[in-house]
Amino acid sequence: MNQFTGPAAQALIQQQSVAHSGGIAQALAPFQVQSSVYAWLDTIRAIEEFINLPLFCLEDEALEKAIVTYRLDELDPTALASIRCALIDQFGEPFAERFVLTVLQASAMGAAFLAHRLIEAASGLQTIGHAIGYFQSRRRHLVAMLYAMPLGCRGSQEMERIDALNYILPLVEHSGATITGLHQKLMLAQIFPDFALNVDSDGFTANYEHQLLDSMFLEPERAGILDVPPTMAGAEIMATLEPVNPGLIFSAAELRNDIRLIEAAYAEFALMDTAFGPMAHFVQACLAYCEDDYLIKLPTGRLTELAEEFSLPESSRRHLVHQDASYVSCTNSIAPFIKLADICISTVTLLSRFLYYWKTACLNRQRRFQIRSGFIFEDNVKAVLARQGFAVTDVKRINRKEFDVVATLDQVIYNVQCKNNLIDINRIEFDPVRFARYNRSLARSYDKALAKEEAREHLLKERLGLSTVRHTLLSRFPVVTLNPRVIPFRRIDEFRRLVSLDPAN
Repeated sequence: MNQFTGPAAQALIQQQSVAHSGGIAQALAPFQVQSSVYAWLDTIRAIEEFINLPLFCLEDEALEKAIVTYRLDELDPTALASIRCALIDQFGEPFAERFVLTVLQASAMGAAFLAHRLIEAASGLQTIGHAIGYFQSRRRHLVAMLYAMPLGCRGSQEMERIDALNYILPLVEHSGATITGLHQKLMLAQIFPDFALNVDSDGFTANYEHQLLDSMFLEPERAGILDVPPTMAGAEIMATLEPVNPGLIFSAAELRNDIRLIEAAYAEFALMDTAFGPMAHFVQACLAYCEDDYLIKLPTGRLTELAEEFSLPESSRRHLVHQDASYVSCTNSIAPFIKLADICISTVTLLSRFLYYWKTACLNRQRRFQIRSGFIFEDNVKAVLARQGFAVTDVKRINRKEFDVVATLDQVIYNVQCKNNLIDINRIEFDPVRFARYNRSLARSYDKALAKEEAREHLLKERLGLSTVRHTLLSRFPVVTLNPRVIPFRRIDEFRRLVSLDPAN
């Protein structure tokens, strides 16, 4: 094993990132673009169905258990045939065939990863339940490969649907995920002076790691759709939902309902009066070109006409069609369309993903939302702490000094600060140096905030009549820090255990 530190580690990270990006470009180049795009689109559809089926779409608990526990590392043809028949009855034969093909492909890829000593990837494909988590963790890269294809596929070799995952998933695993990991390490190297990169035949490891995503591998946000309390205006909008076909995992009707659900959830912020409103209407108009309740194909001229019809400014239109082959650009794009010759192609899932991003971008510009989301965050923290056995007090202000969340447990006061400072984790790949600088600034401010709380803990002792106070800070967005009292919100369910482990407490 070789170890690199300082500038040598950073230079190696940048060199390897360029090499892996070049490897992806080289691997895609021989393929014919049209066959590749459509084969991969269908593969992504199958994977999204594979993920969503047991998580959200089954009421039969026995069938759900049979699916989630089905082993991919030792296929049982009889059990798979039984699952297939059940899926045909509920979702139809085309869906069942896509599901079974994904099972077989995932099984083959797990065996291939194991043979090539990619142990972590192979362990993610042991059962369907494991594979759901694995594919969720790779979603961003699966879509990134789609974005890369229109410019990256320049050859004549046809990509058959049955082989698409065999071609693309090793690229995702070997290079795509590696590029993202390397950029994160480059950011960590900027933060920690003693950062060290260890290199051996199995790849790269470092003495610092950091988890950036929430549960289900979702990016954190100030106030998600399930976090915002319902309102009367929202309830009226909810009443306009249209019926959906229960035999479809995704559909145009479901996406139209998603738009209404977003509008309902954020009614108090008049979301439809922001730039989200025209974009939502534009997306609804695009659904008129939906095929098989999934694929959307618009002539380029028609997409331009619709953008003009709904008065989308040029700053908004730039986000609609991805046209950049660089892998970092692909992994960080949220564009709903790719361009293939004179046709713009999307799917209901890409449009849904884009709208959710667009909603967040529009809300984050609102000062009222910024303030209100902080209070929503505090309420969510209180609810979780109460479920863990803490007694949440009504203490908010003492002698004109404000407190976020104050709770007690076993004669100990827990003073919890809730920080909702926005962090765009996509900036790690575009500018890891700048991201690290902002992170250091936040980490210092959080340390100072905790010191400030310690200096006024006597107020809490006097009010609550207890002699011990433990101060912690919950950050809604991930901050890289060695301070054990700064806890990322994604670990809120572990709060009681984490505060008991902190030696400073």
